Amino acid sequence: MDLSFIQHFHFLRPYWLIAFVLLLVILRLFYKREDSLSLWRNVMSDEMLKQLTVRGNSTNWLSPQKLTLLLSFPLCIVLMGPTWQQQPSPFSENNSALIIALDVSQTMEQNDIQPSRLLRAKQKILQLLELRGDTKTALIAYAGSAHIVMPITNDREMIRHFLDVMTPALMPVQGKLPQTILPLTEKLLKATNTPGTVLLIGDGSTSETSDHFRNYFYSQNDQLIVWAMGKSPSNTKEDKHSNHITLQLTQLESLADNSNGRLVLMTHDDQDIQQVNNYIRHNLIIIEDESTPWYDAGYPLLFVIAFLFLFWFRKGWTLQW
Repeated sequence: MDLSFIQHFHFLRPYWLIAFVLLLVILRLFYKREDSLSLWRNVMSDEMLKQLTVRGNSTNWLSPQKLTLLLSFPLCIVLMGPTWQQQPSPFSENNSALIIALDVSQTMEQNDIQPSRLLRAKQKILQLLELRGDTKTALIAYAGSAHIVMPITNDREMIRHFLDVMTPALMPVQGKLPQTILPLTEKLLKATNTPGTVLLIGDGSTSETSDHFRNYFYSQNDQLIVWAMGKSPSNTKEDKHSNHITLQLTQLESLADNSNGRLVLMTHDDQDIQQVNNYIRHNLIIIEDESTPWYDAGYPLLFVIAFLFLFWFRKGWTLQW
């Protein structure tokens, strides 16, 4: 389950929490007022008092006072206005670009995940583009050097054509230097005048890479997502005797943490694609309408409140204020 929306959760009208606190105080005063045995508790033990008194309806598990307390909670939640997403505006435009930086080094041709890390990364990218639709996206390929394969475009089919032919043999410099994408990324995003998302897809990095990325994202408002391609390292005998260069998960985690970014591990289903897409959506910058209203998500609780109110039609149910 993707819980990324929690970072945006807040209340539109938090001051209504005061009403809930006041209601608790009032119900507490009701309880003390109706406690006719309060004077006897000072001179008689609870066991003796229990034997000498007859309980009324106030001790039932469901009473007007208890139902009032039960009703007040969802009612105050509705009044407080919980929200975690903004309402789409027909007058807004998504001007936030996605820069996909794909590792096309030789280690990406390993087949610890079938058919290979590079082919699976391409498949994942195509699925992500299909999910996002025709939005602003650029493609960078890197190994020992980085190169812009496709500048920012709204045509995902163009990216698909260039993505298919990307192999390590096309790269002029062999190696693995993710930091070489940073000047190209800065150039692409500068043209949009809007903070964007850098999606780094690969299987490893170095401490030098982490330093470069930290310095870049410290001075920029762009978001970094590291999408790790490869089988997570384990201590099994099979993996120890394997000729594969294991996924450098620790280095990628350090890269994401130092850049205030997020790390997403490749999965065999579309869970990782959904997670990446959610991170991208949460970083969208809306232009021409910066006051896009937040969606008030508390209204469905009104059905719960209406159901609880049905108990007030029971004969003899009153709450004297």
